[in-house]
Amino acid sequence: MNPTSQRDAALESLEAIRDVLDRSTRYTHLCGSGIVLGGLAAIVAGFLGEILGVVGTWSFLGLWSGAFAVAISCGAWTTARKAKSAGEPLWNRKLQFVLARFSPSLVVAALFTAVLVHIGRLDLAPGVWLGLYGLGVLSVSMVLDWEFQVAAWSFIVSASVALFLLRTEPHAALTIGFGLIHVTLGTYRLLKEHRWLRTRRSLSFRN
Repeated sequence: MNPTSQRDAALESLEAIRDVLDRSTRYTHLCGSGIVLGGLAAIVAGFLGEILGVVGTWSFLGLWSGAFAVAISCGAWTTARKAKSAGEPLWNRKLQFVLARFSPSLVVAALFTAVLVHIGRLDLAPGVWLGLYGLGVLSVSMVLDWEFQVAAWSFIVSASVALFLLRTEPHAALTIGFGLIHVTLGTYRLLKEHRWLRTRRSLSFRN
Protein backbone atom coordinates (compact mmCIF):
# COMPACT_ATOMS: atom_id res chain seq x y z
CA MET A 1 0.00 0.00 0.00
CA ASN A 2 1.49 3.38 -1.01
CA PRO A 3 1.78 6.28 1.50
CA THR A 4 -1.19 8.15 0.01
CA SER A 5 -3.47 5.13 0.36
CA GLN A 6 -2.26 4.56 3.93
CA ARG A 7 -2.97 8.18 4.82
CA ASP A 8 -6.45 8.02 3.28
CA ALA A 9 -7.20 4.78 5.12
CA ALA A 10 -5.98 6.27 8.41
CA LEU A 11 -8.12 9.39 7.94
CA GLU A 12 -11.16 7.29 7.15
CA SER A 13 -10.54 5.15 10.25
CA LEU A 14 -10.19 8.24 12.43
CA GLU A 15 -13.43 9.62 11.01
CA ALA A 16 -15.18 6.34 11.77
CA ILE A 17 -13.81 6.33 15.35
CA ARG A 18 -14.95 9.92 15.84
CA ASP A 19 -18.37 8.94 14.53
CA VAL A 20 -18.56 5.98 16.93
CA LEU A 21 -17.62 8.17 19.92
CA ASP A 22 -20.19 10.77 18.91
CA ARG A 23 -22.90 8.14 18.49
CA SER A 24 -22.13 6.71 21.94
CA THR A 25 -23.38 9.95 23.53
CA ARG A 26 -26.51 10.15 21.38
CA TYR A 27 -29.74 8.20 21.03
CA THR A 28 -29.41 6.65 17.58
CA HIS A 29 -32.17 4.05 17.53
CA LEU A 30 -34.74 6.33 15.91
CA CYS A 31 -34.97 4.66 12.54
CA GLY A 32 -35.34 6.60 9.30
CA SER A 33 -37.88 4.15 7.92
CA GLY A 34 -40.12 4.63 10.96
CA ILE A 35 -39.97 8.41 10.57
CA VAL A 36 -40.87 8.11 6.87
CA LEU A 37 -43.80 5.80 7.67
CA GLY A 38 -45.05 8.27 10.26
CA GLY A 39 -44.90 11.06 7.71
CA LEU A 40 -46.75 8.94 5.15
CA ALA A 41 -49.46 8.24 7.73
CA ALA A 42 -49.98 11.99 8.12
CA ILE A 43 -50.05 12.52 4.35
CA VAL A 44 -52.65 9.77 3.91
CA ALA A 45 -54.74 11.25 6.74
CA GLY A 46 -54.52 14.68 5.13
CA PHE A 47 -55.67 13.42 1.75
CA LEU A 48 -58.50 11.42 3.32
CA GLY A 49 -59.58 14.47 5.28
CA GLU A 50 -59.71 16.58 2.14
CA ILE A 51 -61.38 13.94 -0.05
CA LEU A 52 -63.98 12.92 2.52
CA GLY A 53 -64.54 16.46 3.72
CA VAL A 54 -63.77 15.70 7.36
CA VAL A 55 -64.66 18.89 9.22
CA GLY A 56 -66.66 17.78 12.26
CA THR A 57 -64.96 18.06 15.64
CA TRP A 58 -64.97 14.38 16.55
CA SER A 59 -64.38 13.07 13.03
CA PHE A 60 -61.39 15.44 12.70
CA LEU A 61 -59.97 14.36 16.04
CA GLY A 62 -60.61 10.70 15.22
CA LEU A 63 -58.85 10.91 11.87
CA TRP A 64 -55.74 12.60 13.20
CA SER A 65 -55.62 10.59 16.41
CA GLY A 66 -55.61 7.48 14.20
CA ALA A 67 -52.76 8.90 12.11
CA PHE A 68 -50.83 9.68 15.31
CA ALA A 69 -51.38 6.16 16.62
CA VAL A 70 -50.14 4.64 13.35
CA ALA A 71 -47.08 6.89 13.34
CA ILE A 72 -46.22 6.03 16.96
CA SER A 73 -46.67 2.31 16.26
CA CYS A 74 -44.38 2.46 13.22
CA GLY A 75 -41.79 4.41 15.16
CA ALA A 76 -41.84 2.02 18.11
CA TRP A 77 -41.62 -1.04 15.86
CA THR A 78 -38.70 0.23 13.76
CA THR A 79 -36.89 1.56 16.86
CA ALA A 80 -37.19 -1.83 18.55
CA ARG A 81 -35.89 -3.58 15.43
CA LYS A 82 -32.93 -1.23 15.16
CA ALA A 83 -32.02 -1.69 18.82
CA LYS A 84 -32.25 -5.46 18.44
CA SER A 85 -30.07 -5.47 15.30
CA ALA A 86 -27.45 -3.44 17.20
CA GLY A 87 -27.53 -5.95 20.05
CA GLU A 88 -28.63 -3.30 22.52
CA PRO A 89 -31.63 -3.14 24.88
CA LEU A 90 -34.54 -1.00 23.72
CA TRP A 91 -35.33 0.32 27.19
CA ASN A 92 -32.23 2.18 28.32
CA ARG A 93 -31.32 5.47 29.98
CA LYS A 94 -31.22 7.40 26.73
CA LEU A 95 -34.74 6.32 25.77
CA GLN A 96 -35.96 7.12 29.28
CA PHE A 97 -34.43 10.59 28.96
CA VAL A 98 -36.07 11.14 25.56
CA LEU A 99 -39.49 10.05 26.81
CA ALA A 100 -39.23 12.07 30.02
CA ARG A 101 -38.37 15.23 28.09
CA PHE A 102 -40.75 14.71 25.16
CA SER A 103 -43.88 13.44 26.96
CA PRO A 104 -44.84 16.76 28.63
CA SER A 105 -45.39 18.39 25.23
CA LEU A 106 -47.84 15.62 24.33
CA VAL A 107 -49.70 16.04 27.63
CA VAL A 108 -49.94 19.80 27.14
CA ALA A 109 -51.13 19.27 23.56
CA ALA A 110 -53.92 17.00 24.82
CA LEU A 111 -54.94 19.59 27.44
CA PHE A 112 -54.96 22.40 24.88
CA THR A 113 -57.00 20.24 22.53
CA ALA A 114 -59.62 19.68 25.23
CA VAL A 115 -59.80 23.44 25.84
CA LEU A 116 -60.08 24.21 22.11
CA VAL A 117 -62.90 21.68 21.73
CA HIS A 118 -64.66 23.21 24.75
CA ILE A 119 -64.51 26.77 23.37
CA GLY A 120 -65.18 25.71 19.79
CA ARG A 121 -61.84 26.78 18.35
CA LEU A 122 -60.49 23.53 16.95
CA ASP A 123 -59.23 25.53 13.96
CA LEU A 124 -56.27 26.46 16.17
CA ALA A 125 -55.42 22.83 16.93
CA PRO A 126 -53.02 22.16 13.99
CA GLY A 127 -50.86 25.13 14.94
CA VAL A 128 -50.88 24.18 18.62
CA TRP A 129 -50.02 20.55 17.85
CA LEU A 130 -47.18 21.43 15.48
CA GLY A 131 -45.73 24.05 17.82
CA LEU A 132 -45.76 21.83 20.90
CA TYR A 133 -44.43 18.88 18.91
CA GLY A 134 -41.55 21.03 17.67
CA LEU A 135 -40.78 22.17 21.22
CA GLY A 136 -40.86 18.54 22.35
CA VAL A 137 -38.36 17.50 19.69
CA LEU A 138 -36.20 20.53 20.50
CA SER A 139 -36.15 19.56 24.19
CA VAL A 140 -34.45 16.23 23.38
CA SER A 141 -32.31 17.43 20.49
CA MET A 142 -29.16 17.43 22.65
CA VAL A 143 -29.11 13.61 22.55
CA LEU A 144 -30.17 13.39 18.90
CA ASP A 145 -28.33 14.22 15.69
CA TRP A 146 -28.35 17.77 14.33
CA GLU A 147 -31.05 17.10 11.75
CA PHE A 148 -33.62 16.68 14.52
CA GLN A 149 -32.94 20.21 15.72
CA VAL A 150 -33.51 21.48 12.17
CA ALA A 151 -36.73 19.45 12.02
CA ALA A 152 -37.86 20.86 15.38
CA TRP A 153 -37.55 24.44 14.14
CA SER A 154 -39.29 23.42 10.93
CA PHE A 155 -42.25 22.19 13.01
CA ILE A 156 -42.33 25.49 14.88
CA VAL A 157 -42.28 27.45 11.61
CA SER A 158 -45.03 25.25 10.21
CA ALA A 159 -47.02 25.97 13.38
CA SER A 160 -46.89 29.67 12.54
CA VAL A 161 -48.05 28.91 9.00
CA ALA A 162 -50.92 26.80 10.36
CA LEU A 163 -52.02 29.53 12.76
CA PHE A 164 -51.83 32.49 10.40
CA LEU A 165 -51.93 31.30 6.78
CA LEU A 166 -53.66 27.90 6.78
CA ARG A 167 -56.11 28.25 9.67
CA THR A 168 -59.00 27.44 7.33
CA GLU A 169 -57.09 24.47 5.82
CA PRO A 170 -56.29 22.25 8.79
CA HIS A 171 -55.68 19.08 6.76
CA ALA A 172 -53.24 20.88 4.46
CA ALA A 173 -51.42 22.40 7.45
CA LEU A 174 -50.98 19.02 9.13
CA THR A 175 -50.03 17.29 5.89
CA ILE A 176 -47.27 19.82 5.29
CA GLY A 177 -46.16 19.96 8.92
CA PHE A 178 -46.30 16.40 10.13
CA GLY A 179 -46.24 14.72 6.72
CA LEU A 180 -43.62 16.39 4.56
CA ILE A 181 -41.22 17.30 7.37
CA HIS A 182 -41.19 13.73 8.70
CA VAL A 183 -40.73 12.23 5.22
CA THR A 184 -37.82 14.61 4.55
CA LEU A 185 -36.21 13.91 7.93
CA GLY A 186 -36.69 10.16 7.60
CA THR A 187 -35.27 10.06 4.08
CA TYR A 188 -32.16 11.90 5.24
CA ARG A 189 -31.82 9.50 8.17
CA LEU A 190 -32.06 6.50 5.83
CA LEU A 191 -29.27 7.89 3.66
CA LYS A 192 -27.18 8.59 6.76
CA GLU A 193 -27.76 5.08 8.12
CA HIS A 194 -26.78 3.57 4.76
CA ARG A 195 -23.55 5.59 4.72
CA TRP A 196 -22.76 4.51 8.31
CA LEU A 197 -23.26 0.83 7.49
CA ARG A 198 -21.15 1.12 4.35
CA THR A 199 -18.31 2.72 6.33
CA ARG A 200 -18.41 -0.02 8.97
CA ARG A 201 -18.38 -2.75 6.33
CA SER A 202 -15.45 -1.09 4.59
CA LEU A 203 -13.44 -0.97 7.82
CA SER A 204 -14.34 -4.58 8.68
CA PHE A 205 -13.20 -5.71 5.23
CA ARG A 206 -9.86 -3.96 5.65
CA ASN A 207 -9.30 -5.48 9.06
